[in-house]
Amino acid sequence: MTASDIAATPAGGTVIGVSRLDEHVLLADAGLAMAMVAGGAERLVDLRGETTPPRLPIPIDHFPLIDLEPGQDDLILRAATHVAELAAAGITVGVYCQAGISRTSTVAIGYLLVNGAQLGAARDAVRAARPQAMPALSLWRSLEHIAAVLANPGPANPAPANPGPANPGHAGGSHGA
Repeated sequence: MTASDIAATPAGGTVIGVSRLDEHVLLADAGLAMAMVAGGAERLVDLRGETTPPRLPIPIDHFPLIDLEPGQDDLILRAATHVAELAAAGITVGVYCQAGISRTSTVAIGYLLVNGAQLGAARDAVRAARPQAMPALSLWRSLEHIAAVLANPGPANPAPANPGPANPGHAGGSHGA
């Protein structure tokens, strides 16, 4: 266990298995969603495409990514932009997928890209915070495309609009389609 695997809770304790990327972004797996809340998350972002968000007493935004599937650039960028907007508003957000490895790290890297980081530096920052972070190859290819679009926006590389999550802010277990 490393210091990056522990997030300070408001009471000064620790939550094992939750990684803090920065002041406003926590990363974990689905089983630790409430642990992220204990670690200070005010909102959660569920990235699992294979299921709907759980019934928890906190707003959960759903961006249904499918692990190992290519061509999800727009959804990844929307999720990353959403996390960036929440963080910029001072909201601490917990990001998770089933295992907290591939989709979680993909959106975390995307979040750093949206905030101006270069792809390699973003990957390194996420790996430093969460050593097990490893986007699946198809998701990494999406990140490469997103990095190119963000670096060179224009007619050849239009940045998609951010219509928000599939399930915006539904607390208490409401689920998106």
